[in-house]
Amino acid sequence: MKRLSILPIAALFILLGAQVTFSGPFDFGKILKEITPPKKPEKPAEKTEPPPAPASSQNQSQGQPGLLDLGGPLLGLDSKTTGRIKQGLQGLQQLQPLTFEEEKEIGGSLAVEVFNRYGGAYPDARLTRYVNLVGKSVAELSDRPDIEYHFGIVNTPYPNAFATPGGYVMVSIGLLQMLKNEAQLAGVLGHEIAHISRKHALSSIEENRKLQGIGSIATAASGKQLEVLDQIIGFASNLIFETGLDPKLEYEADRYGTEFAYRLGYNPNGLRESLKILGTSQKRTGSIFSKTHPSFESRYKTLTQAIQRYDAKSGLFPVLETRFHSYFPTQP
Repeated sequence: MKRLSILPIAALFILLGAQVTFSGPFDFGKILKEITPPKKPEKPAEKTEPPPAPASSQNQSQGQPGLLDLGGPLLGLDSKTTGRIKQGLQGLQQLQPLTFEEEKEIGGSLAVEVFNRYGGAYPDARLTRYVNLVGKSVAELSDRPDIEYHFGIVNTPYPNAFATPGGYVMVSIGLLQMLKNEAQLAGVLGHEIAHISRKHALSSIEENRKLQGIGSIATAASGKQLEVLDQIIGFASNLIFETGLDPKLEYEADRYGTEFAYRLGYNPNGLRESLKILGTSQKRTGSIFSKTHPSFESRYKTLTQAIQRYDAKSGLFPVLETRFHSYFPTQP
């Protein structure tokens, strides 16, 4: 970790003065409006001409043999076999990786669902701006800093945190009020950022999409293929709110989240301390963590072993307790 010995302190000074980069309170509601999928049209859309088919399909529709038709006999393939191969090739063309725009569309729809389920947005623009300041700074030193991240606070007293594809992170006011300092906040946000940067949920969505033979959703935003989008979002919603990710991905997010916060200059014990707080809290009975994550005790022990890799001097890195509490005028 010696290669990062200069970067964290320099980056921390950037964070301390970074407030000038935000022109005003972060409006998560505006972002949600921009990515909310359109409602299904009540009347059928006007009929439009379909896009031209690929050359091979045009040849087939016109009765002209394609390359596979001509080469099949030379390879000893009968017509049934060549037909199956062509179907497979068409399927591969349809199952290209989701684009970032599609990722944002899925993640934005799930973010809307998070706010709908958990009390809407917490009405404190100053605190929301602060969470964005910390979160965006940590994300800049993640392994996927090239996308835009959005952070929101949901208005529920229970400790919850969510990450959806495309860069959307939500934490509950109940969780924030349980934390003791900014290093812990950076660790919690780092964990959620890691889910996005490592594409944990997105990979599961991709795998399910391929198993179901679901093609591109690129036209969903224009009001087409909404059934396809609904099917994908339904699976993703169940993954986030019910079944949870593979436990090994949660442990991985703990390690990477700690690393991202450490790169910025925070004490690497932040996330581990937050896991201990959550593990001993009575509020966790109403939290989604209990059914979608490994136990806090298990995560605490695993992360304790993982952070031994950091320099012993990292304990001197700041936790910024005073600044953190300045954003909570009334602690419960």
